Amino acid sequence: MRFEIELGPKRLIFDSDLHGLRVMDTEYLAGRDGILIYDKTRDLNADEIELQMSTNTSTLIPALKALGIPYSPYLDERQVVESQNDITFYWKPSQLAAFYNRYSTDELDYADREPVIRQAVEFLRANKEALPLPEELLTRMLEPSRLLGFYQGFPIFDGSTGFAQLQSRLGIHVGTEDIMISTPLDKYEEDVYELAEYLAKETGLGYSKKKNRVMFLKDDRLLKLLGIPEA
Repeated sequence: MRFEIELGPKRLIFDSDLHGLRVMDTEYLAGRDGILIYDKTRDLNADEIELQMSTNTSTLIPALKALGIPYSPYLDERQVVESQNDITFYWKPSQLAAFYNRYSTDELDYADREPVIRQAVEFLRANKEALPLPEELLTRMLEPSRLLGFYQGFPIFDGSTGFAQLQSRLGIHVGTEDIMISTPLDKYEEDVYELAEYLAKETGLGYSKKKNRVMFLKDDRLLKLLGIPEA
């Protein structure tokens, strides 16, 4: 799926096949090294940018910056940018959490994301100075998480409810399009990668690495191995 947002002479192109940001033939991803797309594209200038079909600021803000589209300087504050690698940021109320409470696409199928993304982009463009948002806890933090089972001692959660990624020290999270293994704590990072390597070997599937987390595309082979034929 793809759709475009025209911003004067500039264009944002959202593509469900992407998991980062792309300019011409160069793709920028956040990897295991912990270097954020925000930092990799700091000096980038473009008239057209392709990015993942999400309101996640890890790609949306670098895309707007590279296009020269103004947005609130709050989103350039280092602790806000670093929240992409350190989700313990969300243990406290923040304006970023308030933004996601209103415009998150994490729990939506790709087919339902376009109107939310358009609203989020318009909101950011309309509020170039301060964001008119109170500091809030993520709504998902207040919802109960749904445990689907265990795999070799690792808890498996329904990624569409609650925020087990932050509440569990290490877990497997089954989303609408992918399956994530993650930890909010650096000391468990190697456990995440070791489990991912084992699952990849058992299923023949590949995965993408980010700091403290890995992502598999949702696949019946992996669901079967985890003991979740339907999730």
